Amino acid sequence: MRGRTARIAEIGAVAGAYAALTLLLAPASYGPLQLRFAEILKPLVIWEPRLIPAFVLGNFLSNLTSPYAGAWELLWMPFANLVGSWVCWRLGRLNAYFGAAAYALIIGTAVATMLSAVLPAPFRTLAAPLVGSELILLLIGVPLMRPVHLALQRLLGEGPRTTAAR
Repeated sequence: MRGRTARIAEIGAVAGAYAALTLLLAPASYGPLQLRFAEILKPLVIWEPRLIPAFVLGNFLSNLTSPYAGAWELLWMPFANLVGSWVCWRLGRLNAYFGAAAYALIIGTAVATMLSAVLPAPFRTLAAPLVGSELILLLIGVPLMRPVHLALQRLLGEGPRTTAAR
């Protein structure tokens, strides 16, 4: 059993990794054709729901330097990540890929909504490519993050859980 400090550190480390990857790979991480490779980390919430705040915080931190920084990026998108990660965890308990796909749909739709409000581009033009890129990254993230999760469990001395997603 890990203490509260260790859990907070874990959340901070994952949030920092998400933000660092997003910033490192800018400008591809921002804009109407964004491709945030850090999204690959998000399926971790399927097995570790305590990491939900990591993606809310990581998104907030990475959006501080966004060319669209403002209420949409700093409030709307972290909120979308809160909803998306919670839905991913709940549905991911039944099927990891279904949970990841739901998260991708929520985030892609939220980004398209935000960008259609701040750019002269219609939602219907933005939604398909944004949802598509989210789907690709989060679905790739499932098989990549599963062994990361298992390695972290072993490293931290936690036993395997019986509710692991398929």
